[in-house]
Amino acid sequence: MLTTKNTVLISLLGFSSLFAPQTTVLAQSTHGSHHHLMIGWDNRQTLSSGNYAGFPNPNYNRLSLLFPHQHQPISTSGFHAIGAYSYTGTGSGIATVPTSTNNRLPEISARLSPLPLFPDNGVFTGKWVSQATEQNIYSDLKIKPLKHLLEDINDPFVAAIYNAGNGRWNSLLGDEATIALELISITPGLQVADEQGNDLFDQGNTEFIGQGDDFTFTPKFYVDDTAPSTIYSATFRFVDTNDSNGRTPFLPSGTFSFDFQQATIPEPSTLFGLGIVGILSLCSASRKKEL
Repeated sequence: MLTTKNTVLISLLGFSSLFAPQTTVLAQSTHGSHHHLMIGWDNRQTLSSGNYAGFPNPNYNRLSLLFPHQHQPISTSGFHAIGAYSYTGTGSGIATVPTSTNNRLPEISARLSPLPLFPDNGVFTGKWVSQATEQNIYSDLKIKPLKHLLEDINDPFVAAIYNAGNGRWNSLLGDEATIALELISITPGLQVADEQGNDLFDQGNTEFIGQGDDFTFTPKFYVDDTAPSTIYSATFRFVDTNDSNGRTPFLPSGTFSFDFQQATIPEPSTLFGLGIVGILSLCSASRKKEL
């Protein structure tokens, strides 16, 4: 009989977890400590590869939104610059555009669903809010300057991304760099807040997110729980707003976009049915084993 009791107990624990608040489940499911968005500035003056090798780098001295990618071998891991300036055309028709074709999160090449929005509580009660999940590798929207990687530089993956592109992005921003997000466009109904629930961009299109090389900023994107289930998007760029005392700010980044959609959550009645069936099946199997 001991086997049956243990099986039922385990089943009940699993069944109860199905009804745990969504935010509780998500809080237990986070990415690695360095699998999030990062900001640096591009110190490469001349392009060294590709169709425009030898051309001036249109991102030189510009802020950059960077997403880390792990490769095999680990030493080849690196960053994708999201929405960097790029060249287009050939011959006399070559022009510079303020965003590359790789300018969205999730990246188009990943063929993933939009970043998920989930029902939340507390300051976000009645909202569907962006959350980090293991199912979408782009969903951790925390932003930190590259300097924080030095804390774990002995890790092979961290060393590889920090030094990606021969150190192309790892020069310090410096204490005077004052970084802001500039909102370019946003789908009606989508809002942006800080982690405390304070709405951003209600006083203008530029919001301060941090200064120097030691800050963390995590935007929270949300829609009302009555909003239509569709894809919502927001487009931004990074700007350095400090031009005081004759300082020359970093140039703005290219533009980049985030895509969101409400996650699909099973109806409670469906979960209840699945839980009961699972418990009965496990109990039945356990009794047969004892016999």
